[in-house]
Amino acid sequence: MVKKREKNRITKERVYKGYGILLVAVFVLTPLVCLAHTADDPEISPLIAEQNITVGEVRIWNNDQNLYVKYQTNRPWYMTETHLYVGTTLPSRSISHGRFPYKHENLNRVLADTYTIPLTNLGVQFGGLVYIMAHAVVVNINTGDSETAWKEGMPVGQAMYNTYQIPKVPWVEISISGTEFIWDVFKPGRYMALGSVLRITSNVSVVILYGTGGRDSALGPAVRKSSLLPKNSGTSDEIRLWATCLWGTPSSLHAGNPELVPPDYRISTNPEDLFSYWIDFIHLNGYEMIIPESEQLKKGIAFSWYNMISVDSFYSEGRYFEQFVITISAEL
Repeated sequence: MVKKREKNRITKERVYKGYGILLVAVFVLTPLVCLAHTADDPEISPLIAEQNITVGEVRIWNNDQNLYVKYQTNRPWYMTETHLYVGTTLPSRSISHGRFPYKHENLNRVLADTYTIPLTNLGVQFGGLVYIMAHAVVVNINTGDSETAWKEGMPVGQAMYNTYQIPKVPWVEISISGTEFIWDVFKPGRYMALGSVLRITSNVSVVILYGTGGRDSALGPAVRKSSLLPKNSGTSDEIRLWATCLWGTPSSLHAGNPELVPPDYRISTNPEDLFSYWIDFIHLNGYEMIIPESEQLKKGIAFSWYNMISVDSFYSEGRYFEQFVITISAEL
């Protein structure tokens, strides 16, 4: 199966102002797109009565717990019985629909009938196939004619069948704290602060991409955009930034023990060291961090994002700006 990634994008902006440095963080999340069939986007097949009369349709979808099969007829056709087979093997050609494991035989001329089948009852893994045979008895209330109808598919004896692949329905829940925070710096030095806490819960592996890997990624030093004072000769228009992360539990305020933040001199250029060293933003551009599927991820994981800036005496007063993008993908 070709792997696809559906993305949640986080846009984060920071503004640095003079030797009072103002940081404003703004996060924008786009929704995760589900690739499996859903109630709003089911697999649909015609429901065919004798003499090739289309009397309605059969809709099939699933989530990570149940398979749903919904019969729906069009007026003037109403259902009085439905019979459903769902299994990992195709039944014998001689099997009667009356012996199907799922049945509703006392319907009072309804237009819709839905079966909810726990996936655990089917003994099938995500990505596996099941055989489906959907039968109904329908009546035309205008003429009184009664017909037997099948979900359109491949013929087997007097019946029809289809296969349906049980796709895994990916879900990712993300929350971010610290969407707005302020630093004020009045003298040179290196300064550290907790930027935000990212909490993730998912039933599939998650990939976090820092920056874009291109020149427009904006992962790098903060650049001076304006100033109230003239620029001094030999001063810099950029302030370097570093980041480090700490693992923690979702219920923890800081998602990690702040005492474990590395000292300011513990610096690495390898993004793989993000959880034990300070990494310059420049070296994070294009870095992918993979969080594999696990029971722990289903329950929720969290990590805190700490920032460090270095303000030297030769920096000019002014307004500094830096923007970066983090893309969170569900890997299927």
